[in-house]
Amino acid sequence: MEAVFEKIAHETTTFNLGDEEKWRLLYEPFYTAPPKNVAVVRDVSYGPAERNRLDVFYPLDRDGDDKGKQTDRPVLLFVHGGGFFSGDKGWSEKCWANIGYFFAQHGVVAVIANHQLVPHVAYPGGADDMQRVREWIFRNIASDKYGGGSVDKVILLGHSSGGAHIAMNLYAAGDPNRVPKQEVFPPVAGVIYLSVPFWYDRRKPIRQRVIRQYYGSDAEEVWGPLSALGLFKKLPDDSVLLDSDKIPVYVGSVKWEVKETADATIAFFNEYRERSKPVGTLPLLDVLDKHNHISNVLSIGTVDIDQAEKLLDFVRSCVANVEKRKSGRSGSGPDTSSVVKE
Repeated sequence: MEAVFEKIAHETTTFNLGDEEKWRLLYEPFYTAPPKNVAVVRDVSYGPAERNRLDVFYPLDRDGDDKGKQTDRPVLLFVHGGGFFSGDKGWSEKCWANIGYFFAQHGVVAVIANHQLVPHVAYPGGADDMQRVREWIFRNIASDKYGGGSVDKVILLGHSSGGAHIAMNLYAAGDPNRVPKQEVFPPVAGVIYLSVPFWYDRRKPIRQRVIRQYYGSDAEEVWGPLSALGLFKKLPDDSVLLDSDKIPVYVGSVKWEVKETADATIAFFNEYRERSKPVGTLPLLDVLDKHNHISNVLSIGTVDIDQAEKLLDFVRSCVANVEKRKSGRSGSGPDTSSVVKE
């Protein structure tokens, strides 16, 4: 692993088209064989499009039974990145199964979802896919077939453009043409944004092309209000999404982040600080040492546990928050036994 860190430090913030394959190949030897205590249901349809497919990873009971003796498990939805135009839940046999296996081994039902890609989808198609997969989870995840997940303990995890799609789904009320019937439905227990382009650098040729295809124009006055940051800025002042106590937010970056994403992360963080309730509260901001734009998510499920443990701790805190609200307790002691502790 030290050799990988040395290469990351050597390349610094350089991340060009196609580099994602280079980093995947470096990380794949560190993944172990699929664990026997995790069951997987693959290629489940959650919507009408060809790419509306998901995989579910869930923990087996200690006796190896896969028929849901444990119920009310936390649920993590992971949405891959890829610049809006690439990526797949089955990037390879091992990626992104590494995320599914890791969380399932720690008592969490993990859903790994695809979404439609540019040029075959336009705004707000990616956000609509996020709504579809969230509604699929709400309707199905409590079933024994999918591991007995809790619809009240769903945490959303988006990497890069996957996180942008999640944000554009959650912040739909910031677009007067997309006001949802209910602001947050199905329920969300927490949100994790890792290296997300909440805003774009349109000077990059590939970004110009993608913006034109997705938003219909690369003019900032067109796409700006519809970006994740633009939508967040226009949320109603009484939006529950501004309340960090009700919907906790984890904003993750890395030491060697690309400039566009680093700038966008800080812009979102500052905007959240300006609008948050209780006034002045902040999202959880974490900058992971040693990593670049993609290595942090590739590291999940390897001996490099820094990113994985931080995310698992956040999931546990979100579960505790839900249990606390359900019980009406103001003190400590919510039951988080459905998430396995180390």
